[in-house]
Amino acid sequence: MMARSILIAAVIICESAVAQNAPPPKAERKAAQATPESGVHHVRSGSGVVAVDPKQPYRPIPANRVQARETIFEFYRKVLNPRQIKWGDQIDRRLAVLAEQSVGNPYFRLCALQMAFILVLLLTCWLWWDKMHQIKWLAAECLTDAINAKRIADHKALEAIGRYNRHIEMCNRVIENQQSGIATGDGSGDLQAELRKAETQLAAERAKVISLEAEIKNRDDIQKKLDARLEQLEKAMPERQGGANAELVARLQRAEAELSNRKTHRS
Repeated sequence: MMARSILIAAVIICESAVAQNAPPPKAERKAAQATPESGVHHVRSGSGVVAVDPKQPYRPIPANRVQARETIFEFYRKVLNPRQIKWGDQIDRRLAVLAEQSVGNPYFRLCALQMAFILVLLLTCWLWWDKMHQIKWLAAECLTDAINAKRIADHKALEAIGRYNRHIEMCNRVIENQQSGIATGDGSGDLQAELRKAETQLAAERAKVISLEAEIKNRDDIQKKLDARLEQLEKAMPERQGGANAELVARLQRAEAELSNRKTHRS
């Protein structure tokens, strides 16, 4: 719309310039060149020139029946503005109506003020939200740094504890070797191997001793049971037979002698 208005204004300016510099029409030139002897006067009428005969003044004679040729600027003006609308007046009228209905209207001013207040509130809310978002990101970064620092500290602490435990273990080994009389060094490997072998043999002998002691204990239990049984038989025999039986007494004596011999051998 603006480009069309600019083009119309340019066409009008060019047309006015051409009209000022254009030569006079052919009819006017003929009227100027006409001699007074003819008795016909040329009079300008409207947009053209007519001839008037003094004898018939009420019947004008067309001086030039050929119409003026339309210029290119007139053609463009008719094409671009076929209704011959004065756009300058239209724009001024619409601007006046717009000013009257906008700035001059109190309701419009009130609505504009409310809209500005709402926009300010929205801008404030957005700025607050953006600030809180930045604070959350900073807090997350701080927490991440703290967690990473804790992991690094735990890893270093575990390494330090491992080194300390290995050092204490080596110190304990040195102390044990000094107490056992085994010298520490490169040649102590054979001695330590022999010591471990001797400890193994000692453990095996101790296991054998424990098994033998258990076996002896079982035999002692059996012996005690046999003694108790013999005593019961000795007490029961006189009651059954009503007197002493020499043969049974001899057997009992032999059994007691054998038991006493076994005890002496075991001890």
